[in-house]
Amino acid sequence: MLPYLVALACCVALTGQAVFPAPPEPAGNPSTPDKVLLGKALFWDEQLSSSRGVACGTCHILEHGGADPRTPSALHPGADGQFGTDDDVHGSPGVPRHTANGALLASAPFGVQAQVTNRRAPSVINAAYGTRLFLDGRADDVFRDPLTGTVVLPSGGALENQIAAPPVSGVEMAHLGRTWADIANDLPALTPLRLATQVPTALQQFLGNDDYAAVFARVFGTPGVTPTRIIFAIAAYERSLVSDRSPFDLHLAGLGPLTPMQSLGLARFQTFCAACHTDLDAAVLTTGPVLDDFRNIGVRPVAEDAGRFAVTGNPADRGRFRVPGLRNVALRGSYFHDGSQQTLGQVVDFYARGGDFADNRDPLVDAINGHIFISDSLQLQALLNALTDPRVANGLPPFDRPRLWSEGPLALAGFGTGTVGATGLPLHVAGLGAPYAGNPSFGVGVDSLAAGSFTFLLLDVAGSPVPTTVLGQSLHVGLTPALQILPVGQAITGAGGIGYATAVFHVPPNGANGTYWLQWAAVDAAGPAGFVTSPALRFTVF
Repeated sequence: MLPYLVALACCVALTGQAVFPAPPEPAGNPSTPDKVLLGKALFWDEQLSSSRGVACGTCHILEHGGADPRTPSALHPGADGQFGTDDDVHGSPGVPRHTANGALLASAPFGVQAQVTNRRAPSVINAAYGTRLFLDGRADDVFRDPLTGTVVLPSGGALENQIAAPPVSGVEMAHLGRTWADIANDLPALTPLRLATQVPTALQQFLGNDDYAAVFARVFGTPGVTPTRIIFAIAAYERSLVSDRSPFDLHLAGLGPLTPMQSLGLARFQTFCAACHTDLDAAVLTTGPVLDDFRNIGVRPVAEDAGRFAVTGNPADRGRFRVPGLRNVALRGSYFHDGSQQTLGQVVDFYARGGDFADNRDPLVDAINGHIFISDSLQLQALLNALTDPRVANGLPPFDRPRLWSEGPLALAGFGTGTVGATGLPLHVAGLGAPYAGNPSFGVGVDSLAAGSFTFLLLDVAGSPVPTTVLGQSLHVGLTPALQILPVGQAITGAGGIGYATAVFHVPPNGANGTYWLQWAAVDAAGPAGFVTSPALRFTVF
């Protein structure tokens, strides 16, 4: 299949054939090629987060259909706040709870580890055609300046509204209390994409050696990095992410046939699915894949997540969520708002049984119950696989992108399992973002400590994923002559009386490059030899 997709991508690239019309633009934010390139840099720049470790693109990896490939292994405890129960949700990892100076603050129930959203990240691809974004539609089309509240775009600004939220979310990208004023003040002196690698040639040439202040002046014609300008540029980039070159789209435009199996799948789709998923209708040739519908398909009880109802207050919206577009669905790998289904086969099986929870469930889902058989499922999956745009799957323009620091060999890496002391819980370790040279706030933390226990940091220039056992502790630090044992102090009492500790490194601007191994230790009479130790954290200063 992959060679076929590559060949198809090359063919389409040569013809330059666009199937959909371009997404609508609000009059106050017209796209230009330079604005799109600036937005592309901002979207993939982890420096936009306060931790320097999360970009907009972290949760929207284009080769994975514009969604988050980490979702299957990322858990939120759901409405009951307890892990390991039926309402656990697969979401997107964000940042550990932290302050502006990089100190980690334990949060219930994540401790010092990255918090996870309570809904999975939807695809960013083709999102520009929507007028009510987020899974519950709370981003409407009236966009206001994040600082003044003044209406900037009286219509057409749903994408801008959606973009404005994550950079100041204390779960997704921000330290507690971070504002758009902080972001706008922070950005001008930064070198765009300093932490990224494999920056596409056209983007690198556009950025040159300028800092963000100079790039913004070039793009907007006057000096000034403002929240609205940042958001406008990212929105222009997202409006360029139009996926309309799948085998199905070329068939729809009269540029290629479907296979017999895909044709059978289309017939089944029109019977069972087309009433909600209208983005496969021929109308997309003139309107684009506009999807602003909300449905309750019975994924989980309404009491766990009210969905659209929390926005509108309309009882008819209880448990309703935005109907997702189906382009590139085979690449997304985690489905529904809670990420509960991992394969397309599981999704079809879900509909074949008419959903799982009846409260306010859409009658159209009830009507499917018992009418989809194995042959139907295989045919539907053949059609859904025909919705993959080869440019998306293979990272071809406009879906080419930089590689994030967090995806590369310099990313933080954890090893081992913490020992157990008085709390009865193994320790967990976390780091905050990228320890680049000059970072004044690289925070590290540990949780599951006994409240008030005295803590230390073990820091070495060598280590190993394979531990050495010393006094019942699994040590990953190398125990070289350069080993430092740094006293931190008493553990802070967090939720439930469980302790945690945090330390902040001010990484010098030069002279500290290299790889380091770190473990926490704490005095704990219930631990082996009167101590407990955390897993190891390996980090590279660059």
